[in-house]
Amino acid sequence: MDASEAGTILIVDDNPRNLGLLSDTLTGSGFEVAVAVDGARALRLAREGMPDLILLDVKMDGMDGFETCRRLKGDPATAAIPVIFMTASTDLSADRVKGLNLGAVDYLAKPFLDEELLARVRVHTKLRRLTMRLAAQVEERIAAEAALQRLTQELERRVGERTVALERALEGLTQAQAQMATVIRAAQAVSGEIVLDDVLDRLMRLTLEHAGARKCVLVLSRESGLVIEASITSDPDTVVLGLSTPVGPGADLAASLVEEVASTRQSVFVWDTGRDARPEDARYLAGKGPRSILCLAMMCQGELIGVLYIEGDAAPEPLLATQLETLGLLASQAAVAVKNALLYGHLADMTSELRRSNERLETEVARQTEELRQTNERLQRELVERARAEEERARAEEERAALQAEVIDAQSARLAELSTPLIPITDHIMVMPLIGTIDSARAQQALEAALNGVQTNRAKVVIIDVTGVTVLDSAVASTLMSTATALRLLGSKTVITGIRAELAQTLIDLGVDLGAVVTKGTLQSGIGYALRQAGDGVAGLHVNGNSARNGGATGRRNGHY
Repeated sequence: MDASEAGTILIVDDNPRNLGLLSDTLTGSGFEVAVAVDGARALRLAREGMPDLILLDVKMDGMDGFETCRRLKGDPATAAIPVIFMTASTDLSADRVKGLNLGAVDYLAKPFLDEELLARVRVHTKLRRLTMRLAAQVEERIAAEAALQRLTQELERRVGERTVALERALEGLTQAQAQMATVIRAAQAVSGEIVLDDVLDRLMRLTLEHAGARKCVLVLSRESGLVIEASITSDPDTVVLGLSTPVGPGADLAASLVEEVASTRQSVFVWDTGRDARPEDARYLAGKGPRSILCLAMMCQGELIGVLYIEGDAAPEPLLATQLETLGLLASQAAVAVKNALLYGHLADMTSELRRSNERLETEVARQTEELRQTNERLQRELVERARAEEERARAEEERAALQAEVIDAQSARLAELSTPLIPITDHIMVMPLIGTIDSARAQQALEAALNGVQTNRAKVVIIDVTGVTVLDSAVASTLMSTATALRLLGSKTVITGIRAELAQTLIDLGVDLGAVVTKGTLQSGIGYALRQAGDGVAGLHVNGNSARNGGATGRRNGHY
C-alpha cells in the first residue's frame, strides 16, 4: 500500500513494548507511524503532525486516555482527527460508552489480532480521507460561489457606475440636443445589447453611419496586446466579427496610429493622409487612398478598452468639431458597452464552468455518500459481531477466573497448613515447629493455627519451637507475643524453645517483653517442662510416643523438620 494512501497513525501508550508491537504492525502495512508515551506529548504531536488516526491507550500514568481524548476533541485544530481507544480493562461496556461519548470512533480490547487492528485502522483512515476530500470540495464550491457573487456585485456596481456616468453625460449634453440625438440613440442601442458580438455589430453599423466613413475597425486591448476584433466597410456594409488579428505591420489599417493612441490614451485625427501620415504607414496607405483617418481611444474609468479606427472618404473638408465630439462620446459609450459585454461573457463562462463543476461535485458527493453508507453498514455489522464475540469472551473469562480463584484458595489453604504444622505430643501438649524466615503473614497463620488447635484439642501447653527460624523482626515478635496472650485466654500456656543467641539478641534489641511466656533453650527441655505443667508425666509421653514419632515423621516429610 502506498504511504500516501495508508496515512499517518499516532500511537499513544505508556508501555514501550506495546508501542513497538503496534508500530511494527502498522509500518509493515504501509502506514507512517508516530508514537507518544503520555497524553501531553500526544496532544503536541497531534497539533504538529495532524495524523489521520490516533490509537489511544485508556490506562496511562498521569493524563489517562479519556482526558487526552477530551482535550483533543476540545481543540478545533485536532477535533476532527478520529480516535480509537485501546484497553485491557474488564469493564468494557462502561469504558466503551465513556469513550464514544468523548468522541472516539471505535474501541479495541487488548489483546487483539493484527488483522482486526489493521482492518479497523484502514476503515477509519479511509473515512478520514474521504471526509477531508469532501470538505475540500465543499470549500472549493463555496469559494467559487463567493467569486461568482463578487463578480455579480462588481458587475452590478460597474453597471450602476456606468449608468451614473451616462446620466451625467446626458445632462452635460442637453445644450447640443441636435448633435447628441444620434449619440443617445447609439448609446441606447449599444447598451441594450449584452452579448459581445451583438454589441460589436451594432457599434460598427452606428459608427459607419454617423461618421459617413468608408471603413471602420474595432481594436480591443487584450492581455496578449492590441487585436482587431471587428470591421465594416461601406460597400458592402457587412460586419466581420471574430477576426482576432494582432495589430502589426501586416494588419489592414494604419498600425502606427492605433499603437500611438493605445500608448498615449489620446485620440488622433489625420485630416490629410497625403501630408500628415506616419512614415511607418506609408506602405499601407500607398494603395488604399483614405483621405482621413480618425483613431478614438475607448476609455472606461482610466482603462483602455480599445481603439475605434475610422477611415474617411476623399473629402475636401475635415469632419466638423461637433461630429468629432459626437464620435468621441460614441467611443466612450462603446467602451462602457464593450466592457460590460466582456464582463458578461466572463461571467457567463464562469457560470457555465461553475454549473459543470457543481454537476461533477454533486455526482462525486452522491458516489462518496453511497460509499460512506456501505462502509457504515459494514462497520455496523462488524461492531455487532465484535460485541457478540466480546460477550462470549467475557463469559469465558469469568468462568476461568472463578476456577482459578478456587484453585488458588485451595492451594493457599494447603500451603498455610504445611507452613504452620501443629503436632500433638500428649493429650494436653502440642508442638508447633517454625523453620526459615517468618514474615508477618506466616506469623499470623501460626497464630490462627495455634488457636484452632488449642480450641479443638483442649491442650494445656503449646510449645513453639523456633530452632530453625533464621530471621525474626519486630512485627513477627509482636505477633508471637499476641499468640501467647491469646492462648493464655483460652487456658493454655505458651513455651518458646530453641532461641539461639543471635535471636535472643534480636528480641532484646527489639525490646520484646518475654514476661508472658516461658522460654527454654531446647525442644527437649521444653517438652519436659510441659509434661510437668500438664501433669502427664513420662507415662503420658510413652502412651503418645507413637503419635509424637508419627508427627515428627510427617513434619520431616513436609519439609518442616
